[in-house]
Amino acid sequence: MKTKTIIPLFTLALGVFWLIYGLANHGFWHPVRGPITGFVPILVSIPLIPVSIFGLIRSFKEKDSPEPLESWTIVLAAGIAFFLVFIVGMIIALMIFAFIWIRIYEKATWKQTIISLIVTFGILYGVFYHWLMVPFPNGIILDAFLN
Repeated sequence: MKTKTIIPLFTLALGVFWLIYGLANHGFWHPVRGPITGFVPILVSIPLIPVSIFGLIRSFKEKDSPEPLESWTIVLAAGIAFFLVFIVGMIIALMIFAFIWIRIYEKATWKQTIISLIVTFGILYGVFYHWLMVPFPNGIILDAFLN
């Protein structure tokens, strides 16, 4: 199977999963407080599903071309971040993912990388943790320090 077919299939499955999981387990909107923990996953999955379907249809029309090895850096970084969630927690794992993306893949300067990581942390912590009260997993190491 072509890479250009596998990725839209994966993102389609991811979008359907988060739509169903978000609606079934977290909800979308609280009448008094506004958005609740399922808001962002549902909001992201709604456009992800049709875009993935479009990408899947388009993948059958295009010829398969070899992908450069560098394009797999982000896929590897996402895999690393996924497993790090269980060890160091969600926020730290996402910061490591953002670092790999910005510094290694995008080849940004150290100044750009640090500024981007500060903004990313501010959004993750301020918006998602405090405002939307998303229950981020702490991971084994953070749980050991907090308990």
